[in-house]
Amino acid sequence: MVVWATGNGTRPEIMAFMKQIGQANRHAFATDEWLGVGGCENVYALGDCATVNQCQVMEDIAFIFNKADKNKSGTLNLKDFQEIVDDILERYPQVKLHLKRRKVGNFSALLKNSQENAQNQAAIEIEKFKSALSEVDSQIINLPATAQVAGQQGEYLADCFNRMEECEKYPEGPLRFRGSERHRFHPFRYNHLGKFAPLGGKQVAIQCPGDWVWIGHGTRWIWYSVYTSKLASWRARILVISDWGKRFIFGRDLSRIRD
Repeated sequence: MVVWATGNGTRPEIMAFMKQIGQANRHAFATDEWLGVGGCENVYALGDCATVNQCQVMEDIAFIFNKADKNKSGTLNLKDFQEIVDDILERYPQVKLHLKRRKVGNFSALLKNSQENAQNQAAIEIEKFKSALSEVDSQIINLPATAQVAGQQGEYLADCFNRMEECEKYPEGPLRFRGSERHRFHPFRYNHLGKFAPLGGKQVAIQCPGDWVWIGHGTRWIWYSVYTSKLASWRARILVISDWGKRFIFGRDLSRIRD
């Protein structure tokens, strides 16, 4: 029997740094939606050594309500939300997932449904606002520890670093609900492009966005194409393709263990 285990522990350097910043009881850095490490300035983490902690709506519910309540009346009309709806949806992506699960067209419709259940009152109070969004945070999903996530995070950070000075002057992110002005950048959002799983016997399973799965002999050629396109250099691509060619012609070179 051969047992192989890899990538199942945190590097000592990461553990030591987490201890210094007060995250000693974790297996990975806790970062915000901009991949900044919590408790540090100008320190970012991506890939397997980090996990994104999505901010919860219910923790910021009072700040969101106050941001929309510009005249500080303590109540809101649906029109009061129109200016900040896009910022809410961008800052808290779980709201979009909640709307999709509830089959509600938009954020205003969610509030209208809440009002209908509250005897059609015209004004929205903070407690009714909390009730409408009480189940939203249950839609938060942790990102998988895959190369696809790490690759997109690397591209995101590179773009942010290249435009740091520009976005410092002209912030492009959503509103700061716990403060003034806007965030410098749009938060990181993972775009799932699907998964591949070799099954043996020259078959590969492909899972595409939308949970559509395709299994068959022809799928391996799609997997080969995607795999080689993700390699870092043409040298690596040529070496991998040549190895595949030799295996196709001569078969696998397997070792045999005898008693």
